[in-house]
Amino acid sequence: MAHHFNRLDVYVTSSGLIGPPSISTTGPSDLYKCFEANSMAPFFALKYAPPAMAKTTPKGSYSNAAPKDSAYGSIIVVSSVASTYGGCWGPAFTMSCHTALGVVRAGVATLKGTGIRINCISPGQIDIGVDLKGFDMRGLSAQLPPASLQSDEVRKQVVGLERAGLPKEVGRVAGFLASGFSSYVTGANMVVDGGASVMNPLTVPI
Repeated sequence: MAHHFNRLDVYVTSSGLIGPPSISTTGPSDLYKCFEANSMAPFFALKYAPPAMAKTTPKGSYSNAAPKDSAYGSIIVVSSVASTYGGCWGPAFTMSCHTALGVVRAGVATLKGTGIRINCISPGQIDIGVDLKGFDMRGLSAQLPPASLQSDEVRKQVVGLERAGLPKEVGRVAGFLASGFSSYVTGANMVVDGGASVMNPLTVPI
């Protein structure tokens, strides 16, 4: 698309692989797969999106495009609350999500002077309509499992807004980061978890 229209304004990465639930069941190949799924997509965005975002165009060949007189762009990495702390998922997922946020933080200096911003969205409990009942919970906490595994009672105890989030609520944050309303925001980690990560006490996994 960037080649066809000769410009790229927004690049969103959103991929996720949970991996094994415990360190005893995690092998090197499992870790590599999680890094490939959860960390390499942000890396590729940081490496390859900026040259396309640097292109300027007059009034575009498609009717609703505003002229692009100066280089700018927004890279948005959708990761997880596992990007900032452990205990809510398996070790491979936590490590690779930390790395995804590391790409964002490293990207600020990398993109200095380009007019391109890079930010992270870290969702918590999001009801994506996927039933994961029967999923191996070893190594996980009751704080932030998949929404379908958390009872309404537990959710009211550990989530500030007492409910799971919706995909569109994450999408709205992405829309904000893609727009000019966030023109002075870069290197940020937007936590979208209904307040769960700041509730006290956190549930410690057994």
